[in-house]
Parts: sequence; C-alpha cells; structure tokens
Amino acid sequence: MTVQKDPTPSNTTVAEHRYHELKTWPPYLDAVLTGKKTFEIRKADRPYAVGDVLRLREWSPVSESYSGRDCFVSVTFILPGGAFGLQDGYVCMSISR
Repeated sequence: MTVQKDPTPSNTTVAEHRYHELKTWPPYLDAVLTGKKTFEIRKADRPYAVGDVLRLREWSPVSESYSGRDCFVSVTFILPGGAFGLQDGYVCMSISR
C-alpha cells in the first residue's frame, strides 16, 4: 500500500476573497474601463481586503437605475482612512482589471 503525502504544507492557509457589488456613476465607470482610473474610494462599511473582486455596476443617479454595464476588478492595495488626507471611515483601494 502506498501512502501519498498531502502536497499542501500544514502551515499554508488559503485566503478567502470576497465579492462586492457596488454602484458606480457613469463617468467613473468609463474612467475605469479606459484605464484612467485605477483606484476606488469607498466608505469602509464592509470588510474590503486585498484580493477581493469588485463588480462595479453602472448606476444612474438621475434615473436611479442600473444601465446594465459593469466591470469586474481586483483589489490590489488598500489605504485605510485617517491618514494622508483620507477621511476616517473610508478606504482607497488600488484596483486592477
């Protein structure tokens, strides 16, 4: 009988990444889609973490409805509020498509 060793070291943890759906106004979604905007500033009202996926859904503040356009991005860095001019209770996330 052959015993196979688990290839995953016992001290290895697998990070759990979250998925967040966020309303995004048209000019800001356009800027993400063209690559001009590579950050997202949001209220720190949920547990954002590096590696999370954000679904930015285009939201019209005029009609108060979704347009159907969206974009998926990954969080690559998080700057918490309370320093560098960012208000406490907010986060600035670097994002990548």
